[in-house]
Order: sequence, then C-alpha cells, then structure tokens
Amino acid sequence: MPIIFLKSLILGLVVIKKLTKIVFIIFLSLFVAQSVCAKNYFIIEKSPLPPQEESAKTDGLPQDVLAFAMNAYTYALKRNEVHNPFFLTVIDFDMPSYKKRLWVIDLHNDHVIMNIHVAQGSNSGKIYATRFSNRIGSHESSLGVFTTVGAEYHGKFGESLHLKGLELGINDNAYYRGIIIHSEQDVSPDFIRTMGYAGQTWGCFAVNPDHIDRLIELLQGGSVVYVYASPEKNDLNVNHDMSSGIEEVYNAIVRINANTIARFFHAF
Repeated sequence: MPIIFLKSLILGLVVIKKLTKIVFIIFLSLFVAQSVCAKNYFIIEKSPLPPQEESAKTDGLPQDVLAFAMNAYTYALKRNEVHNPFFLTVIDFDMPSYKKRLWVIDLHNDHVIMNIHVAQGSNSGKIYATRFSNRIGSHESSLGVFTTVGAEYHGKFGESLHLKGLELGINDNAYYRGIIIHSEQDVSPDFIRTMGYAGQTWGCFAVNPDHIDRLIELLQGGSVVYVYASPEKNDLNVNHDMSSGIEEVYNAIVRINANTIARFFHAF
C-alpha cells in the first residue's frame, strides 16, 4: 500500500506540474498578444501621414466614439425607446466611405460581431461626409441617436428596416424623410475597390447586399443605432460622463475587443 500510495502521489505531482505549465503558457500568450496585437479595435493611432492615408491605416472604432455611443444607448433607454436591448450599432462618419465604419456590438457578450461598409447621403459628400441635415429633401445624412422600428419589410430597395430619430432638431424627421437601412450594390467591396469610395443615398444607411439579411436580423425590433461625426461633440445628450453601470460595459467592450485571443475565448 505505501508503494501504491507513493506512486499515486508522484503521478499527481507530475499532473499538477504539467497543468501549471499549461496555465503559464496560456497567460504568457495572452500577455504577448496584448502587447503585439496589430490593431486595436477602438484606438486610432496618431500618425504624421496625411488624413486620407492615416484613415486608410485604421480599421477600429475610436474609444471616444464608443463612449458617445454608450451614452446614446442610455439616452434611448431612459426614453423607453429600446425594445431590442441586445445590440448597439455605431456608425462613424468621420471616417471615409471606403473604410468599414459601421459596427454592431453584442451587448450581452461585450463583443463586436459586425464591421462593414455603410453609405452616406449624396449631399453629405462623396468620400468624407461633411454636411448633415434633419431637413426633408436635403439628401444628407443625419447624426445622433436612432432606434429601429418594427420588423424588416420588403420595399423599393428590397429587405429594409425603418429608423426613428430620437433627437429633436437633429434627426427627428428621419422617419418622415424615409431614412431606412437597406442594401445597395455600390456599397460592395468590388465597387469600392474600383471607385475608391462607396455609393451614396438620399440619406439612408445602405450596406453591402451580402450583409443586409444578417444586419436586419440583429437590429430589428427597437435596437439603438448611433451615428457619429465631429458635430456630435456639441450634442449634450451624448457628450457627457458615462454612468458607472454603462462605463463598466464600455470597459468590458474595450478590454475584450482589444485582444484577439481574448475575443476568441470570450465567444464561447
């Protein structure tokens, strides 16, 4: 019996040693990945390059835009306009149209699940959106806090989704302007590679036809869509300190999406 016990003890120590080594390797890998991760989802690095070249380098959602988006979610929530609380969509119109500047965040898992191209209004600009309007007939994009309305429907542009603007004087005419989410072939990667920019709309948020079904499936039923550009810095509905609860969600999103390995494990 003592010999059997001793063998069992030795075997147990060997197993513990191997498990300790495995855990050490995992933590070391996470640390290295955090240090050398090529792109942070939410940080635009400062660069001496001209604005267009600098934008071409970045494929992440800036942290300040994410912070505004979290406040936008809170704003809609307080107005009892959120009926699909699971997803938050962010559009950054400070980025050029040839970049992927629409993100869908799974708020349950603090996880970015879509990052795609999106069109802007024809009178807002071709590559960079510089003009925004709430006026009917302006053919310009609107900024601010929106929610999706109802379920998908089949309209002039195929599968589509209505939007409601929640901010008086900023986007509250969106529904009457017919501002919707729909698809357009000229927002496809092939078109953008050929032309150097995405096609324009009359103010709608058009996406690649390959993504429309999935996008509507996630967003329909009253989810929040926040549209950012520099003028939003003057919007006090979103430009303020985050509440402690929403700041925790914000920090989790940044932490998880900044690390490729962490994102992978968090998905399970």
